Amino acid sequence: MSAPEAVGQVPDGAARTEHRWRMRVSYDGSAFLGWQRQEQGLTVQEALEKALHVALRHPVCVIGAGRTDTGVHARGQVAHFRSESLSDPIKTIKSIDALLPDGVSARDLEPAADGFSARHSALWREYCYRIRFREDPLDPPNVWHPRRRWDPDILLETLPWFEGRRDFEAFCIPRDDGRHTLCTLLLARGIRVPGGVDLWIRGDRFLHRMVRSIVGFCMDVSQGRMGRAEFERLASKERVDPRFWAPPDGLTLERVGYPDWTEPADRGQPDA
Repeated sequence: MSAPEAVGQVPDGAARTEHRWRMRVSYDGSAFLGWQRQEQGLTVQEALEKALHVALRHPVCVIGAGRTDTGVHARGQVAHFRSESLSDPIKTIKSIDALLPDGVSARDLEPAADGFSARHSALWREYCYRIRFREDPLDPPNVWHPRRRWDPDILLETLPWFEGRRDFEAFCIPRDDGRHTLCTLLLARGIRVPGGVDLWIRGDRFLHRMVRSIVGFCMDVSQGRMGRAEFERLASKERVDPRFWAPPDGLTLERVGYPDWTEPADRGQPDA
């Protein structure tokens, strides 16, 4: 995406104004302790902020569209930050990519409207959970290989149960912050692919580990441990245990939708 013509080199002696910038970020989540900065180890947010600090020569606070957990991957994470010294987006993106550690890459750096927020301006987020029957040395890192037998047809029949607006309190890590747990899933469909299935889930918001809980429930149904009755109980916010939670291995944040800045659906997504 090209930047507006007004964005270019700032003439010597000209006044600098702080601008808001946005970019897309891809990463192999197995190399990081999630997105959000923390003391226990390296995160994607920290890696980006360190690289931008060096490239722009001032501290930068990077805000992401979604706080992915440890081990969760991203192909289309969106982030924004402010800077008054950034004048050449192409040069800057090359610089920060050279400074970033293995497993993370940034792209599509461009100016954004002052009110743009990677998190709050998003209309939806889209995840894909990839499951394969057996390990293949050529598989990418963002796939999961279940050890138990499972029925892909039953799994694909189960996932659409989650489409629409409902309370997902029973499909997330319990929270005590008083915020509501209503979410709308615009898409919850799976497709058969060579060697397994891809599960596509798009929603207006997601709760902590919600996608992994949904995939784990679908896997429980495909293995005969759960069914429609348990789904209805969970949908009414009743806890049903023990339940399986899918690991982070197969989960990738694929796209984030904005009114004016959404990547095309060209990765095999089923029609909504």
